[in-house]
Amino acid sequence: MHSNIDDDIIKALAFGPKRHVRRWDHYYANGFNFHTYAYGRSKCTMNYGVCVKAIDGKEYYGILEDVIQLCYVGYIRPYVTTLFKCDWFDSITGVSVHESYRLVDVNHTKRYPKYDPFVLVSQVTQVCYLPYPLTDAGRKDWWAVLKMKSRPTIDAPEEAPPFQADENENLPPVLELNIDDIVEAENEQINYVVEDDAEEAMEISSSSDEAEDVRDQQFHMDDLSESDEDFF
Repeated sequence: MHSNIDDDIIKALAFGPKRHVRRWDHYYANGFNFHTYAYGRSKCTMNYGVCVKAIDGKEYYGILEDVIQLCYVGYIRPYVTTLFKCDWFDSITGVSVHESYRLVDVNHTKRYPKYDPFVLVSQVTQVCYLPYPLTDAGRKDWWAVLKMKSRPTIDAPEEAPPFQADENENLPPVLELNIDDIVEAENEQINYVVEDDAEEAMEISSSSDEAEDVRDQQFHMDDLSESDEDFF
């Protein structure tokens, strides 16, 4: 089944995508809310900065221009993929990285010389570009790069899990317990408690009987004393 799907994907790619495509001016992917430059340039927030990391570790920075979804028709089913069309800054003369603090600046007046605007959505992360103050004339063409955190990502200190075991090398050996022995021990304990309750109940009943006998004897003595007084 997998081989049939792989063959169908290869055939669909060989025929090429359909001429009609879908486009978006904003798109949610990888935990980021992306805006195209035309859609987000008048907003208070900047969501059109993009960054792609190459295989060699080099990072490319640019501006999102368009979101395009291509459809490849196969014999089994259609296959769709979404691409970002970006305007890239020059990665050689247009990017500056601070040696000590690893802060990144981009020159927004310099562009990547080659035509390679499309990237897969899964490869892109979001960045924000911040201009320098106008008083710094030497940095007017440079923007500071602020890498954004995806929405599912939360910066929080790592806490030790509760009820963690103490790191003791001399731990006692773990005994293998038989469930039948445990049940038998619990039954013996229950029977012992029941016997104690029965003995306590017998003691209470015997003490109550003795108290009744004492009261009867006292009552009989009172009757005798009254009869003696009547006799005299």
